[in-house]
Amino acid sequence: MNAIWLLMGLLVLSYLGSSLVGGRVLRGIGLPSGAEYVVLGFVVGPSALGLLEPSSLAAFEPVAGVALGWLALVVGLDFGFVGNRRVRPSRMALGVLMSIATGCAVAAAVWFAAARGAPSLESGERVLLAAGVGAVSAETTRHAVLWVTQRYGASGKLSDLIADIADCDDLGPLLMMGGAFALVPQATAHWPLPFWGWTIVTALIGVVLGLIAVVLLGTDFRLIQSWGVLLGSSLLTIGTSARVGLSPLLATFAMGVTIAAVSRHREEIVAMVAPTERPVILPALLLAGAHVNPKAAPFLPWIVAIALVVRALGKVATGLVFRAASPDAREASPWLGLGLLSSGAVAMSVGLAFALRFPGPVGHTVLFAAAAAAVFGEFVGPQALRAALRKAGELAAPERESLFFGRALAHVQAASAPTATPRPSDRPSPAGKVDG
Repeated sequence: MNAIWLLMGLLVLSYLGSSLVGGRVLRGIGLPSGAEYVVLGFVVGPSALGLLEPSSLAAFEPVAGVALGWLALVVGLDFGFVGNRRVRPSRMALGVLMSIATGCAVAAAVWFAAARGAPSLESGERVLLAAGVGAVSAETTRHAVLWVTQRYGASGKLSDLIADIADCDDLGPLLMMGGAFALVPQATAHWPLPFWGWTIVTALIGVVLGLIAVVLLGTDFRLIQSWGVLLGSSLLTIGTSARVGLSPLLATFAMGVTIAAVSRHREEIVAMVAPTERPVILPALLLAGAHVNPKAAPFLPWIVAIALVVRALGKVATGLVFRAASPDAREASPWLGLGLLSSGAVAMSVGLAFALRFPGPVGHTVLFAAAAAAVFGEFVGPQALRAALRKAGELAAPERESLFFGRALAHVQAASAPTATPRPSDRPSPAGKVDG
């Protein structure tokens, strides 16, 4: 398949995503992580059916980089908010710390395993591998609770807690990714800084350009000018960070957080860019799946297996911490953490960014670990989360679920059905008689 056909397929997926966001189909259908599109990309990619050629994928690498940066910007604009409700600082800190703790646990396990079983890797490559796999293992997708809420009518204190935690833990993997990219910047010869210094520089790029965007947006919100400012500043952020060899995702995420924190038009900006998230996610997930290569390294299978096991243990421990730290989770099941295993677009974006930045065994192993975590999480996460919410009394009974689902489907069908204009012969005459 040449680049033209690939472009057409990506445009079709983008249109499908815009239709989903526009409410033309029922929300809650599909997987929270979008893992089906990752699998689709793998099936049609060079490692399976070979419908997509490596040269075609290489031609779309710049487009993929821009798409990943835009997704990070959207996530940053929404960071710390669930809808228009601000997340409490304590929950925000708890979510970030638990995310980093899980990622660091996975990274440590992978580093020790690679030191014993992958002697071909140099010390720096082992650190990159461990940091990358840890980063893609840290996230719980913020769409998991939304998916359960919309499909099964869940609501309550525990649902709000998990939604807050899942919304804030995106910072963990992006920080780990920024630190990993900062280990091998391309500007070391000009400015010799330690890796933590380059990580701060990455965030500062986003903060500075975010402040510039806020100034350009001005006091009056105008839709057309705002699109130009956001697109231009995001592209400048992506290009600047990529040129130095740093993480564009962390930079654009910092830019989004800065705009949301400083601009008085945050709600209007979020309403403007939020519908673009799904149309960008679907093509990005397809490209990520197409880049997955299970034969990239001989150590890949057991490195990924170790990462999945440690990730599951880390999420179970996270659930226990939530039960001990938050009164809203005291009555939840001890296996609450298994409901946090669903990973999503942030983890896949980090994995694809690693594969593009570090082509070879390290980058492809990180991407495969992200894909495996997304697929494995779909078998465990939604079911465990549904069981935990039902035990807490926040999930509708089966009869109510069916009623809720049926009413939503009927509402969507009624909204999408064309409105028929009555013919003149169908209208009653003024005297109450039927014409003819």
